[in-house]
Amino acid sequence: MKSKTHIRGETRSSLLDTIFLSEKRKKLLLLLKEEGPKRGEEIKEVFDFPWKSITPQIKKLIDWGLVLEEGEMYILSDMGAVIAEKVQALLNTLSIYEENLDFWYDHDLSSIPPHLRARVGELGHVNILERDLSNILLIPEEITKNLVGSKRIMSFVSVFHPSSPFLYFEFLEKGIESTAIVTKPILDILQTECTSDLPFINTNNSIFNKALIEYKQEIKYILNSKASNFLVYQGDLKPMSMIVTDRIFLLSLLDKKGKLTTKFLISSEPAALMWGEELFMYYKEMSKPVTESLSSL
Repeated sequence: MKSKTHIRGETRSSLLDTIFLSEKRKKLLLLLKEEGPKRGEEIKEVFDFPWKSITPQIKKLIDWGLVLEEGEMYILSDMGAVIAEKVQALLNTLSIYEENLDFWYDHDLSSIPPHLRARVGELGHVNILERDLSNILLIPEEITKNLVGSKRIMSFVSVFHPSSPFLYFEFLEKGIESTAIVTKPILDILQTECTSDLPFINTNNSIFNKALIEYKQEIKYILNSKASNFLVYQGDLKPMSMIVTDRIFLLSLLDKKGKLTTKFLISSEPAALMWGEELFMYYKEMSKPVTESLSSL
């Protein structure tokens, strides 16, 4: 058996090799991290390998001080627990990038703060949806269903969508706890929409004109309602759009040329919702209420 002194004298790459050049050793570390101490028979059942092929891998981990043998039990050492946690985080990060490499490569990630970019692996499994260019204004049913069914909704909006006021008005009517952050250009659009005397579209259709009037009224109600929590973003980072609720997380990023794309990330995993809420709170800290400045509307 190697002495610990000899092990400490070896290069760091040897420890990396110990963990990553053997799938069995890596899986054993993660097994002990997730499920705690295990007997040899339990490890054998999980791996479904002959015990004689597993014992050399356990011995290697014990030699490096990552695993301890206490009676019949194998447990992670304090050092092993720290390393196993980091190994899991790295694997999660690699997995999320590998699954959707084109999305992450093509988009500008600078709107995600460094501390959350470093923890992007916490998102777990995500889907990438692409909006239909033939009907770019249509919000997918999968999204609207989750939004209306949510108990609370937090959104950051940097791109104006005509149906957004209707959705937000519906949230308020249903008593859904809603907080929206908009960029200054979006706020300007909303103010113009509800204060302008000019018609959006010149038409003699009375039904359509009535709908436009109601549209203006809904925007005005949203901006002035005490039930509404409307904020305007004050930061310098490149804008993006996101929605996070107790049911769903959506993230839209600009491409590397600063242009809007048709793809967005969506997930309903609990860890993704927590990550998304932390991202929203980061932006909320750089935003301020707009209620007072809109009191004259």
